[in-house]
This record gives sequence, structure tokens and C-alpha cells, in this order.
Amino acid sequence: MPRLQEPRQFIGLFLGPLLFFGTGFGLQISGLAAAASWAAATVALMSCWWITEPIPLWATACLPIVTFPVFSGVSFPLVVLQYFDPVNFLFLGGMWIAACMEQWGLHRRIALNIVAKIGTSPRRIVLGFMLATAFITLWISNTAAAIMMFPIGMAVLRKFEEQHSRNDELLQRFGLALMLGIAYAASIGGIGTKIGTGTNLVFVKNSPHPVDFVTWAKIGMPVVLISIPLVWFYLVRFGAKLPDRDFPGGAQAIHEERARLRKMNPGEIVALIAFLTAAFLWIFRKDIELGAFTLPGWSRLNPWDWGDLLPLDRWSAPLRNLFTNTGDAAVAMVVAGILFFIPVKRSRPGAPRFALSITSARRISWGMLVLLGGGFAMAYGIQASGLSNSIAENLAFVGKLNPLLAGFVVAFIAVGLTEVASNTATASILLPILAASAASLGLEPLPIMLTATMAASFGFMLPAGTPPNAIVYASGYITVPQMARSGFVVDIFGAILVTLICYFLAPWALGLP
Repeated sequence: MPRLQEPRQFIGLFLGPLLFFGTGFGLQISGLAAAASWAAATVALMSCWWITEPIPLWATACLPIVTFPVFSGVSFPLVVLQYFDPVNFLFLGGMWIAACMEQWGLHRRIALNIVAKIGTSPRRIVLGFMLATAFITLWISNTAAAIMMFPIGMAVLRKFEEQHSRNDELLQRFGLALMLGIAYAASIGGIGTKIGTGTNLVFVKNSPHPVDFVTWAKIGMPVVLISIPLVWFYLVRFGAKLPDRDFPGGAQAIHEERARLRKMNPGEIVALIAFLTAAFLWIFRKDIELGAFTLPGWSRLNPWDWGDLLPLDRWSAPLRNLFTNTGDAAVAMVVAGILFFIPVKRSRPGAPRFALSITSARRISWGMLVLLGGGFAMAYGIQASGLSNSIAENLAFVGKLNPLLAGFVVAFIAVGLTEVASNTATASILLPILAASAASLGLEPLPIMLTATMAASFGFMLPAGTPPNAIVYASGYITVPQMARSGFVVDIFGAILVTLICYFLAPWALGLP
């Protein structure tokens, strides 16, 4: 039996199977088809175990491999194929590029330089850390960004401790604001780009229409640009009430951390080039509409004849298809794959060290890839079993709601669910249902799905709400009641902001009437 440390895990372990069989048999008795009934039972079981976590999230994500073929008659090979979706390879490539940045310390240089430019008063330090964290997490996972910034934040706090006792009230408020700021920015920043967080990738898979990087940024970046300064203002003026004067040792701590970096080493340069190359290729792969002017995407530009560069047609055609037809996943995997073969320096005579080592590559969150695949498999099973059609028919009354009101309802459901489940699990539960039912309810599917996706990144009341919350909670500067009070305010603000932006701005960005 799994080792259960909390009551909710013990309860969830036994509640899950009860929900599975109760839902399956109960829906059949009510008249729903057997395949759809057991698909709903699988959703109930996975939702219960994702929320209560009696077993690892990735293990729960493997359930569709068994339940859908056995109980719903869905093709086993097609279910397994969902775990190898291109979106997973997009995430894998992005994590490897991030691992390269971590391996050489590029993330520290970026973060410290941003903080140094902002200033060293408590308020400005919090803002600097939030901006640095938000920028980093635009491109890498929220958890990785929080892990990167956490030790730098603790170094600043330790310098402050040299001038004040650990129990000093100002120090406690400064630590609270700084740690919460890092956690909030790590989750909010991921909303800004298509690959910023796993929830965004769940949307990409479930979206009925493709959304490119620039289109996503038109919706996600306003959420980030509005949220970061307003959340910072709340933290330093109300949540922790920090002064706007410098404190002794703050500037010195930042200076010392920057001094340890010295000159950029060759590994950092390679990591920076890879990072910028991938970002450039992701952003400019498709055409960018600029009013009356269209900037052609590089995927359709052909300044040279590929046949001249590669005379063998059997090689030139696949190479063209790789970059033009397979999308962002190909960019991520090619850029990351090249890093394994770029020698940077030798750790010992005769042993080349590459830009991305096997050791660093192994440290990425493989469980997240399985979790994403499980969400995709669950979404596929909902459609293949016919459950999506039944859901649409039985939720027709929701279409009577005003679209703006429907958006608020979905946003608050997503925020509430993500407090007890992971952001990715929340999106995996809600998006397949919204994708299947939105159109028949008289709602545009993309805006309402974007609302749920972005709202799922606001889960700040509990340490278990998101990994960044748990990371900063370990600092000792935050109590659960403090996190709950501040998180409640930010959650409410986030749900409202996301709903308004997706209602008013998303139709324009998506080109909807």
C-alpha cells in the first residue's frame, strides 16, 4: 500500500474506486451508454486521485491505459499514442533547454541583473524578484523558475538578518512579501507564453483550433503585465506593508552574488544562444498580422532552394517537413538535441563536456510528461467513448447564461479546484469537458477554454496549491494563515482579471466575430 502521510490521501485511496464503480454502474442505470458511463467513471477516479494524491500524479495519469480499453472499448494503441503527443515533445525540449541554462548558471545571471537594475529597498527588491521570476517562467516551468529564484532570495534575506534579529518584525514582513512574490510570479508568469506552464500545453492539445505563440501572447501577456504590478502593490502595501527605504546589506548581497558570477563562461553563452534561438523560432514560425501588414513566418519563407542545398530529394523533403509541418515541438527538440553535441569544456583530460550533459538532462520532471500524457489520454477517451456528446446534451441549460457570467463561473471553478489539485490536473479535468460542450451551449469554445486554462494558474491559498507555493513555504517566513489570506485576495483578483481579458480581448486576438 502507498505510504499515506495525510488523512486526505487515505480517504482518497478508497474513495476513488468507490467513485469509479458507483459512477460507472449508476450512469448505466440512468440510461447512459456503457462506454460513456465507464469513461465518466475513469474521469471521476482520476479526478479524485489527482486531488487527494494517494499515489503519485504520474501514476494516476497511467490509468487510461487500462480503464478505457477494458471498460469503454477504446482502442488500446490509440490511448497509448496520446502519451507521445507532439505537445509532450515540445515540453520535453523546453525542459532540456532550461536544464542547459541551469547547468551553466545562466538563470542566476539573468535574475541578479534584473534585480540589480530595480533597486535595493525592500519594496523594490520584491518587485525585482517578481519581474525576474516572471520573465524566466515565460519560457521554463513554474517550479524550475521558483527553484532558481528561491536561493537568491534567501541570500538577500540572510544579509538582512546580519543587521536585524530573525524575529525582527520588518524582517518577517520582508521575508513574507519576498517569498510570496516569488511564488506568485512563478505561476502568473507562465500564463504569458504558450509553453510557460503545463496547463497551457493541455489547452494546446484540447483546443479545437491551433493557437500560435503570438496569438497566445496577445491574451496571456496582458494578464501577466497587469497582474505582476498589481499583486506586487498589494503585497508591499497591504499584505506585508514594507517601507520604501533601503536597508543595510541589501545592495551588498546583490553585489556579492553578481561578483561570484564573474565573466560569462562558454557554457552560458551557448545556453543563451540556444534560449534566444528557440524563442525566436517559436515566435516567428507563423505569419504575424500587424494590421495591414503581415510579417511572413519563417516556416513558409524559402529564400534558397532546399534542393540546391541538399541535392538528394530524399533528405531535402523530410528536412523541410520537419520545420514547417511538425510545429513548435520540432523547434524545441532540434535546438535541445543539438545541445547534447556541442562541446564546451573538458571536465578532465580527454573527456569532453557538452553544453547539455546527460546528468542534467536526466533531472527534468519526467513525471510531468506522463501527467500531460494522461490528461491527453483522458480527453481522447471522453471523445472516443461518446461521453463528450452526452455531456453537451445534458448541460444545454448552461447556454442560457450570459457568456461573461459563464466565464466567471468557469474561472472560479478552476481557481477553487486548483487549490487542491495541480494546475495541470485541473486543466486536464476541465478542458476536455469545455471543448466538447462549449459550442453546443452557444459559447465560443476558445475564450471559455482560455479562461479555465489561465485561471488554473491562480492557486495561491495553500502550500500544496502549486509547487512554487510549497518551495517558498519551506523558507520559514510564511505561515499557512498568512498564505491563505494573501492567496485568497490574489485568487479572487486573478479569476476576475482572467475572465474580463478572455471575454473582451480574446475574441479580437483569435480573430473571432
